[in-house]
Order: sequence, then C-alpha cells, then structure tokens
Amino acid sequence: MSVQRANAHWVVWVSLLVSYVLSILPMPAWLSIARPAWIPMVVLYWVMALPERFGLLFAFVTGIILDVFLGTYFGQSSMGLLLVAVIGLGLHRRLRMFPWWQQAFMVLVIIGLYQMLNLWMRALLGGTPPSLWYLLPSVSSAALWPWVSGVMRFFRRYFRVI
Repeated sequence: MSVQRANAHWVVWVSLLVSYVLSILPMPAWLSIARPAWIPMVVLYWVMALPERFGLLFAFVTGIILDVFLGTYFGQSSMGLLLVAVIGLGLHRRLRMFPWWQQAFMVLVIIGLYQMLNLWMRALLGGTPPSLWYLLPSVSSAALWPWVSGVMRFFRRYFRVI
C-alpha cells in the first residue's frame, strides 16, 4: 500500500480568494449592514481544521491583505483576525466536537468579539460611531456557519488537504 501525500493547499488560498471577493462585492445599503464576516469565518475554519498548518501568521497575513482590499488602517483587520485565530487555536479540539448549533453559537461569540474589536479601533481612529447594529454580521455569520463549514469540509476532504 503506497502512502499518497496530498498537496492541495491551493484549496485554502482559493477559499480565501472567494471570501475576499464576497467581502468586497457590492450590495444594497440595507443588506450590506448584515454582510457576513466571510474572511474571519474562513480563517476560523482553517485554524480549526488544520491548526498545525494554519495559525497566527496565516491570520496576520490574511488581515494585512484584507486591510489592503478594504482600504482600512494598516493592521486593523489583522488584530481582529489574530484574536479569531488565538481563540480558534485555543478551542479547536472542543469546537470540532460540538454539534453544528453549538459551533454556530461559538462563531457568533468569536465573530462578535472580532466585530467589537474592529468597532473599538474604528471609534478610536475617528471612524464609525459605536452602534449595536455593527454586531449584525456576527449573527448572519453564525446563521451561515453550518453551510460554510460543510462546503469547506467537503472540499478539504475531496482534495485531501492535509
């Protein structure tokens, strides 16, 4: 029996590219307030699925690229994604064991913390005024988490990303 190594890390980068596109895709104003946090969801998934391969450096670089795409202050998104990665790395064994509804609740909390950190940083830099509507993306992300994680798990297993 031969051992076959998979080298399909391109799936990770394609999933990040798709999440970047979904993050900057134009939407109506009434709908864009609840835009899911696609990139933190993808970072959380890969940190949970392959913690030995994707960790803090992955989250930091992803955040820097997100800052370039969104035109925000340098390092603003990477701070939030580092928070997501630290929590994901700390809880990855437990999170994988949870049923989908508990995972969705934890995604609500984790992305809520990400959103609160970004809101705090924007308010400090004179950006958006604080509002609880800013937490709406964490609710939509939690609602989409079972489907997003299911699709990404399918691609990870189909292409044998290890």
